[in-house]
Amino acid sequence: MTILAIFLFIIGTLLVLIGALLIFIGTFLIVLGAALIFMGLTLIAVGAFLLIRRLLRRDRLESHSW
Repeated sequence: MTILAIFLFIIGTLLVLIGALLIFIGTFLIVLGAALIFMGLTLIAVGAFLLIRRLLRRDRLESHSW
């Protein structure tokens, strides 16, 4: 009976540790995903700004072209 109790204690401890590790990894991935989304939105906003600026300045003559 003592061996069974020790075995169950070890298995339970491992399950708790694995669960905590998965929660930590999941939280890290959520933070990473949110950071990537914000970076993507920033790049989209900059690209849209540059395109709109170029379209609005098409009528004017500029000395340089990009």
